[in-house]
Amino acid sequence: SVELNRLGMRQLTEGVTRLGLPFIPSVGNFLTIDLGREAGPVDQALLRLGVVTRPVANYGLPNHLRVSIGLPEENARFLAALEQVI
Repeated sequence: SVELNRLGMRQLTEGVTRLGLPFIPSVGNFLTIDLGREAGPVDQALLRLGVVTRPVANYGLPNHLRVSIGLPEENARFLAALEQVI
C-alpha cells in the first residue's frame, strides 16, 4: 500500500505539473491542487465525467481541489478529465 501510494503520488504530481498547476506538497494519500480559479465549477465538471474530487473552500482554499491517490488507471483517468475541463 505504501509503495502504491508513493507511485500514485508521483503520477499525480508529475501530471499536474505537466498541466502547469501548482499543488501543496503532501506525504499523505491525497494531493491538493491549486487551479488558480474557483474550484467549484471544475469539481462539478469533473463529477459530470464521473471523477469525484473534493473542493476545499471550507478550509479557506477556494481555488483548490483535493484528490485522493488511486490506482494507476484511476489517477490517469483523473488527469485526463482534469486536462479536459481546465
